Amino acid sequence: MTESTVDDLYLLERNRLTQELSAATRTDWEQQSLCAGWTIRDLAAHLLMPFELTVPGVLRRLVTARFDFDRLADRWARADRRTGTEITAALSVTTADAFNVPGAGERAPLSHLVIHAQDVRVPLGLAGSCGPEAGRLVLTGLTAGRHSVGPHLLTGLHLRATDADWSLGDGPVVEGRASALISALAGRAASAAALAGDGAPELRRRLAI
Repeated sequence: MTESTVDDLYLLERNRLTQELSAATRTDWEQQSLCAGWTIRDLAAHLLMPFELTVPGVLRRLVTARFDFDRLADRWARADRRTGTEITAALSVTTADAFNVPGAGERAPLSHLVIHAQDVRVPLGLAGSCGPEAGRLVLTGLTAGRHSVGPHLLTGLHLRATDADWSLGDGPVVEGRASALISALAGRAASAAALAGDGAPELRRRLAI
């Protein structure tokens, strides 16, 4: 996978999400996302952090956050005072090559966006999904390599995307759209409700532990 292709996929997925966010109402922006404690507006602000916060800025904030990255990210999102419309406008001009997280890997901008897009769509009841190629790449990244999810979610199950050329493992089947599988593997138990197959109840049980 070349960098230009990843960049192109990022732009496609960015445009999908910003189009959906452009239609959000004031009530939608204040709705809880799938990220605990964050509204849709907070989450959208978080999506901008890797593009707007420099490496020195991250290091300074890590010190004040006592080296807790989750605390840093939470403070950043909550401190952003822009409206949902302003955040959407800022997000609409981001590009993958400007993603400023050292060591995150080539696919990190795409994975970050696709995972969090579902954190928006599911609570708002939106039917949108990532494209098949983006879904395949993100699923591969989540299940292989140093950034993969733990075997406690994967062992003994056959995962299969119904809208992308991707499957993994042996055992009872867990199937659904790539976006739902991605969200579930990223720890979002609510997304597992959209998955089917004999193995789906077991995956939901593992996510609940």
